[in-house]
Amino acid sequence: MPLPTSASALDAATPASRDRLIDLVRGASIVVVVLGHWTMAAFVRDLGGGVRLRNVLEVEAWAHPLTWVLQVMPLFFLAAGFTNHLALTRPRATVAAFIAGRVERVLRPTIVFGAIWLVGANIAIALGAPADLLTTGARAAAMVLWFLAVYVMITLLAPLQLRLHQRHPWLLLATLPVVTLLLDRLQGTSWALLGYLSYATVFIFCAELGYLYAEGRLAELSRRAWGAVSAGAIATLVLLMVVGPYPVSMIGLPGQTTSNMMPPSVCVIVVAILQTALVMIARPWLLRWLDRPRVWASVVAINVSVMTLFLWHLTALILVAAVALGPLKVALPLVGSGAWWIHKIGWIAASAALTFVLVAIFARAERLPARAAARPGILSGLGGLIAAIGLTMLACSGFVDPWTPGGIALGGVQFRPGVGALLVLLGWALTRWPTPPSSDLARH
Repeated sequence: MPLPTSASALDAATPASRDRLIDLVRGASIVVVVLGHWTMAAFVRDLGGGVRLRNVLEVEAWAHPLTWVLQVMPLFFLAAGFTNHLALTRPRATVAAFIAGRVERVLRPTIVFGAIWLVGANIAIALGAPADLLTTGARAAAMVLWFLAVYVMITLLAPLQLRLHQRHPWLLLATLPVVTLLLDRLQGTSWALLGYLSYATVFIFCAELGYLYAEGRLAELSRRAWGAVSAGAIATLVLLMVVGPYPVSMIGLPGQTTSNMMPPSVCVIVVAILQTALVMIARPWLLRWLDRPRVWASVVAINVSVMTLFLWHLTALILVAAVALGPLKVALPLVGSGAWWIHKIGWIAASAALTFVLVAIFARAERLPARAAARPGILSGLGGLIAAIGLTMLACSGFVDPWTPGGIALGGVQFRPGVGALLVLLGWALTRWPTPPSSDLARH
């Protein structure tokens, strides 16, 4: 169904039962991720004149505590848990339709994105474009896919999570931090690959917070109680970093013996609690703010293209870098210097402008109505699992040299981008089955 064209009409068309805060959390979390990636990205030249990508947090230690509120993936998965709960408890809801609908919403714009990168990057290199910049850019652009792989896996587990949650509402909140703490101990050992299970334990915990919010349980606590929760979370983080082996930054950085994000540690669970507490403290004010038609229209505008925005924002940065470091020969100041931060304003502005253009071009793939599944739930689940594996392979390998292993090794294994792409296509085919489309406005 087309969205109303005016802010007031959109506001009037939105059901009173819709929790606008969840839309704000979802959209704002992706916007923060986008701005964070643009800000942290630092292109540098090596001694041979080649270009590589660093993270400004490597030299700006003062900014590490800011990641406690700016690493907002926990909030995105809280919003995902909320919408999963609503979708699965809706009358006549089926597991097959739920999984197929969620997976299709992820894969349809992702397939367009991956196809353009796989073809475009390799054609550009064949025509003489700088291979080092394109390889760096292709691997950076592909890294957004790890998040989508995790999202698909959480989606596949959602029906089981809901069943367990309905029987034991507080069990997962009590046990998952302990399990994650044990998995943390595997980092840097011969069992390190098993530690990647924390992607499930940490983000299922975040989704569980969304389940509790959907049932109204989180809103039962007073703002004063949430203030105490936030203070306790901060104290716990400080303790974990002073006494334990955990770094301050919630972003993985080179040289860390223990990572808070690759894979996620128990610190991310504590950050999820902190961020949830802050949102709940601000909730009454935020809900009043969201009642303003123009504010609500802006939130809807972001959400209807949120996947496209997330997929293409690093591509925009890479294209800006290709022009700036190629034809324009822009100088690269010392990372973290005053000149670097001044330059960064221009880089962000140029990336934002180009991202706007890319979203305008490619958002149609996301905005087409999703179709439910008419196939058995087991087939939809298998398709989702295959797609998640393919997304992981692409995230590790990038898009250059489709049939050559390369990129980040996972468990000592490097992957071929072409194989990952084929698995994504196969997973999408297994979950997709045409049925009449339905409106996305009246439901999360």
